[in-house]
Amino acid sequence: MAQDLEEFRVITGSVNRALLSDGDGGPVDSLEERLDHAVAGHHGVFFSVYDADGKEVYAMPGPDLESLVSAFPALEHTDIDRIHQWSQGNSTYRGTVVGANSDAKSPYNGYKIVVASSMNFHLTFIDKFRAKLWGILGCASVMILLIAWFVVQFAHRPLHRISQDIENITTERLNQRLELDSIPVDLRELATSFNRMIGRIDDVFQRLSNFSADIAHELRTPITNLTTQTQVALSKERQPDEYREVLYSSLEEYERMASMVNDMLWLAQSDNGMLKPNFEPVDPAVQVLELFDYLNAWAEDRHISLSLQGSCPSMQGDKAMLRRALTNLLTNAIHHTEAGTEICVRLDSDEEHIQIAIENQGDNIPGELLPQIFARFYRVDPSRQRGNSGGRSGLGLAIVHSIVDIHGGEIEVTSENQKTVFTITLPLTSST
Repeated sequence: MAQDLEEFRVITGSVNRALLSDGDGGPVDSLEERLDHAVAGHHGVFFSVYDADGKEVYAMPGPDLESLVSAFPALEHTDIDRIHQWSQGNSTYRGTVVGANSDAKSPYNGYKIVVASSMNFHLTFIDKFRAKLWGILGCASVMILLIAWFVVQFAHRPLHRISQDIENITTERLNQRLELDSIPVDLRELATSFNRMIGRIDDVFQRLSNFSADIAHELRTPITNLTTQTQVALSKERQPDEYREVLYSSLEEYERMASMVNDMLWLAQSDNGMLKPNFEPVDPAVQVLELFDYLNAWAEDRHISLSLQGSCPSMQGDKAMLRRALTNLLTNAIHHTEAGTEICVRLDSDEEHIQIAIENQGDNIPGELLPQIFARFYRVDPSRQRGNSGGRSGLGLAIVHSIVDIHGGEIEVTSENQKTVFTITLPLTSST
């Protein structure tokens, strides 16, 4: 529209000059001739001149512009806000009405100039441009979709490969891991997390498999003993005292199996977070002295003395669980301590923790076996026969470790110079 406005100004200026040229000393030509030459060089532009009474003075071949004269007042100069658009037939035009620049004495005073331009070329251009633009947009959209599809396929190729590698991991191949070197950098963190998860699953699966095998092995021995004793007892007629002795022996095996099952159930509940500790003030020294009274007869029978050294403040803990852990450690110490020696329990503390160390003298535990000593059914003695294990299930230290974990503490073991020390570190206050 700005281009049309400028062209309208040029044409109205040429028409005004043509109207006034016969009064300024120039060549005297007819008005029609002067107006014919006014728009020379302009294409697609039309104008008409009307006198003060609205009578047509001059009109170029083209659209009928008379309707603009009657519909709109003449302006002193062309204004973009007063350019009008209309249609005639199959053509669209844009034009304006401007008053002729003349003085009061001029015979052309009050004349009106109507200028218009055809918009067909512009509209045709816009229609073609719009069609081309839609075509370009359509082609571009198709190309973008194709490029996006190829990019997604290319970018997802590592994911497809990772998915295939994950599908190949089964219970028989839990040791398989994703190769980080063949994975894009953006996905390595995900692959690393997956490898760690598979590692944890593999560890749990192995422990579960070993646990099941150990349960079967541990239960097989008492069941075999019971079966053998029963078969022997039934092989011939026996005296009541002999049957009573067999029943007592069977009762020992039943008690041992019941204790083992109870321990396994306790550990299973602990692993699944089903054990809720009852935290209350607990004085470790009091608990140790009470256990000394309970175990003193057995210790004296093995010529072992029990002693308590040091002190520590009361702590928040589950009394029953802590008593069970200390009982397991003391019975384990009595079982492995040499006759004529001493088992010493040392208490210590700092601002946030207490320490309970149980020391006994006996054979050293090999260093390579220390990390496994808290495993379930693990015994330093490789033999798993009841006669060599004292009838113990091999779950005592695993239970101790679980109880310490429940209390948010740590347990360590050292064994050197014929001394084995189990050290429990527990927080003074509960973290739950």
